[in-house]
Amino acid sequence: MPQHAAGSNGLHQYTPPYCMLTYTPPSEQDLPQATEKPWLLLLLCLAWLLPGLIGREPLKPDETVIADIVRHMLSGGSLLVPSIPGGAFMEHPPLFYWVASAFAWMGQWLGLPLHDGARLASAAFMALALWGTGLTGRLLIGRRHGRSAVLILIGCVGLLLPGHTLTTDTAVLAGWSLGLLALVIARKHAAPGGMLLGLGMAVTGLAGSLIEPALLLALALILMRFPVWQGHRYGVTLMVAVGSSLPLLLAWSLALGQTDPQAFSIWWGNYALGWFGGFSAFDFSHPFGYYLKLLPWFAWPAWPLAAATLWMQRDRLAQPMFQLPLAASILVLIGLCLAQSQRAGDALILLPPLAIIGAVGLDVLRRGASAFLNWFGVMALGLLAVFIWSIGLAMQVGVPMRLAQRIRELNPGFEQGISWAAMVFALFFTCVWVWAVSRRRQMGRQSVTNWAAGVTLCWGLFTAFGTDWINRYNGYRGFSIALRAALPAQPGCVIDDSLGPSQRAVIHYYLGLDLVARDGLEALQCAWRLRQSGRDAPPEPKGWKAVWEGGRAGDNTERYQLFARKTLMNRKPS
Repeated sequence: MPQHAAGSNGLHQYTPPYCMLTYTPPSEQDLPQATEKPWLLLLLCLAWLLPGLIGREPLKPDETVIADIVRHMLSGGSLLVPSIPGGAFMEHPPLFYWVASAFAWMGQWLGLPLHDGARLASAAFMALALWGTGLTGRLLIGRRHGRSAVLILIGCVGLLLPGHTLTTDTAVLAGWSLGLLALVIARKHAAPGGMLLGLGMAVTGLAGSLIEPALLLALALILMRFPVWQGHRYGVTLMVAVGSSLPLLLAWSLALGQTDPQAFSIWWGNYALGWFGGFSAFDFSHPFGYYLKLLPWFAWPAWPLAAATLWMQRDRLAQPMFQLPLAASILVLIGLCLAQSQRAGDALILLPPLAIIGAVGLDVLRRGASAFLNWFGVMALGLLAVFIWSIGLAMQVGVPMRLAQRIRELNPGFEQGISWAAMVFALFFTCVWVWAVSRRRQMGRQSVTNWAAGVTLCWGLFTAFGTDWINRYNGYRGFSIALRAALPAQPGCVIDDSLGPSQRAVIHYYLGLDLVARDGLEALQCAWRLRQSGRDAPPEPKGWKAVWEGGRAGDNTERYQLFARKTLMNRKPS
């Protein structure tokens, strides 16, 4: 029981019943007047979201494959069957590809390359995920906590790269965030909550797999054990959710089964269950511990804030603001630990519930802990920004000289020179960061705001200085141009010799070449053969002569050799 001790004025003063780290949070009325401005949060989200979307070549594996799928759809290919050279690509249903194709089509009117336009779909889904997470925090916890949840979420290290690349994971994250929001709304508005929950289930199922809508439904059923989510009105929510999502999920799968039974069989048997494979390859066996090793950096700073909140508020975990995000976190974590998948993108849906839990205790975090998190964020990300500035100056003006020389050695094709646009952009981001970290706020909020601002600064500097370098170092455009020069204007067919899906997609995306299977009958008529190998390339195939060898500047282990058939070298291609 709480203890009361006599104070100097003779009155009894309240002493917290737990250790110094634990005390009861203030009520909404006790909170100081809000000083945050919503437009500043919006600008921070835009500053985090927009850099890196445009002006960057697609990277493997996801971006190269998705860019070619989008090209295939816009060129008149099937909208039901995502395809790349070599056949159907059924790892994910086509919702993200549809949206990316729509953005790519609109981007062409603005002069954007197809992959840049398609990448705007990721920005749209990420904006939806941030909005859903923020509104969930506000409705579930109270005013200002939605902002805290958004700041924690965009500060997560693991969200940075997938949030700016062509990947279906952003659509799954958006659907999952809508599902969490729907379960909060369902407490008072059964039918609207059910419609939104059904939408979230449909989005996750049509962008990821059947396992994500199943998790949302399982979460909804678990919440029935808690008083807030009990009653016949919540039953209406579940019925509306299932009734609205099931037709959408069935529509694509049934249409796919009738249009292309072989593609449906591949998806159903190998990919329909996402993390667990498919109905023909369902497996729990996997090396245990991948996600436990991933999450300490992937979910930083959401997980330490969530852990501190759960410890401080361990006597209040029966409240709805803990029940929903805690149940979601545990459910996802159990699924990840049991899954055979080892993809970092699958862990993205763990971040919103962790951010919401962390937002609960942010205002009552001990001043020492808040000050440490603030100091660590400013120092660590500030030093990282200084390091990126050093690299940027070496790229732009050649100072320091040794660093500039090392950059040239790593990427000989990169041309150093001053880009005033990049310098102005980097200076602007740096000045805004200095202003942001110098503002005074409540300590808990200041720590996560400064962390989010620091992550945004480092990403902005990286994109300003490093985009062109990454394009030349790790992109496939230079490789494709060199390969195009080695081939005649009308090469006819080219044999695919040990190329992976990503590489086949790259060749088709940049050069428009449909590679032919090595063992097919059509290969007998091909005069050209493209082989992928490692550093030590095997000898020439019998009857073929090597005419070109190359690869990306930044990958010595991925080499390509182009061969011409000796007996057909002098024959004019038909």
